[in-house]
Amino acid sequence: MKSYLLVPKESIETQARVGPRGTQQGERVLPRTTALRFTVANRAPDTLSLLGLRSATLPGPRPPVSGQEARKRVAKGSKVKRPTTRGADATTPPLPGAPVSEQTGSEAGSFRFMPLIGATMAHFYSDATEAEARGELAADFEFIPDVVPLSFPGPVSAGQSGPRNRGMSSLAEREWPEESGVPLAHAQGIRGAGVLLGVLDTGVDADHPEHAARVIQFRYVSLFPNSPHNPARDIRGFDPDGHGTHVCGIAAGTHHGVAPEVDLYVASVIESETIRTSLGRVAAGMEWLLHQFSSPQNVTRPAVVNLSLGFPLKPPPGISEADYRLNQRALQTMIRRLLDSNVLPVVAAGNSGPDTVGYPAAFDESLAVGAVDFERNVAHFSASGVVERRVVPDVMGYGVNVYSSTERRCNNQAFYERMSGTSMAAPYVAGIAALYRCRAPDLTALEVRDLILANAVKLPRSGGHRTGKGLAVFR
Repeated sequence: MKSYLLVPKESIETQARVGPRGTQQGERVLPRTTALRFTVANRAPDTLSLLGLRSATLPGPRPPVSGQEARKRVAKGSKVKRPTTRGADATTPPLPGAPVSEQTGSEAGSFRFMPLIGATMAHFYSDATEAEARGELAADFEFIPDVVPLSFPGPVSAGQSGPRNRGMSSLAEREWPEESGVPLAHAQGIRGAGVLLGVLDTGVDADHPEHAARVIQFRYVSLFPNSPHNPARDIRGFDPDGHGTHVCGIAAGTHHGVAPEVDLYVASVIESETIRTSLGRVAAGMEWLLHQFSSPQNVTRPAVVNLSLGFPLKPPPGISEADYRLNQRALQTMIRRLLDSNVLPVVAAGNSGPDTVGYPAAFDESLAVGAVDFERNVAHFSASGVVERRVVPDVMGYGVNVYSSTERRCNNQAFYERMSGTSMAAPYVAGIAALYRCRAPDLTALEVRDLILANAVKLPRSGGHRTGKGLAVFR
């Protein structure tokens, strides 16, 4: 099986123009719509359906195209062969120790149309079908192989960043310093209410004391999220790793969060065993977030998305430079869709130190976040640098020995832990963004970004580290 993300070429090259906002009375209306539509995106699912690929598009199969029938695979008058499976179907028991493989049927492949990010994920079970699809669509679509792994920034060891003590209870008070503006915001009743906060990570433990008081909209994005045989599921939030639970606790935890009253939407897209994910899974998670954010009750509400994940700095072994660049461009297109939809993307810069800028932090559309400790010292691991005249990071956040929620034991005993990394700094800044959006919900995502940068506390450059506009604070 070969998997590709089909993205319209015009969508990759062109940024959607935000339509006119406001009324004669001056009221600003901020629905999640854009003036420029990439209508060619609809061609991909129609063509793939005609080629015999099975649709996994929710809530159900795509209706047949009017006046067209699926192409026949056999010549007229010839004997029809009994279909054979091209993989493990639903009735095939897995062999012990066998690698995980997608369950497939007798169809030529499968696909999922993701209209909100303007892309289609396609799985081809034969080279012949792929060749036919390319013949029909290659002029208008990039076929982006889903081969480059994404992961959250590399872990920071305890010895490098100080003690990683664990606790079984929340602290008496939040640790955010006065200069952060978080205590001031909370004293004024600004706690994130009315703001949508999306998180793409390993998941969230919805029953941890830090999160149990709210309803968390949660989607588990499976290893094969775009297959009709392995659908993604909306279930009670869980997190087999703890990274996502820690991130959510920093941004929105009841006892420790910067913005504890946001509405939290979490997509589990990263496996705990490999700490890896794919472009297809991130695309499925992002499509789900935009679908939730665009529902009638949410369509005009301000939103922020935290992405503590990214591509490796260089193409992994066995991945060509061309395929690597295609994956990058596709991810940039998806992040651009967030901005087009009035959603602010906040991204971890990475943990590889100076001159190691990765993606998506290096994209202009991202608000890239580096890490400092609570004394404003730049963390030695915080990534920074210049990519095509873009300076990364844009801003800094607290990311050294930050206390937040992790996992629970079998006896329901909950744990907290201090962790370090730009993965921790990003949700702090996402929380700050949520406070600004709570105070002024009529501001656009770009206006909130500018506000964060304008109000940042300036920091001196530390050795080879760049610090952007400084430490993000609420003012």
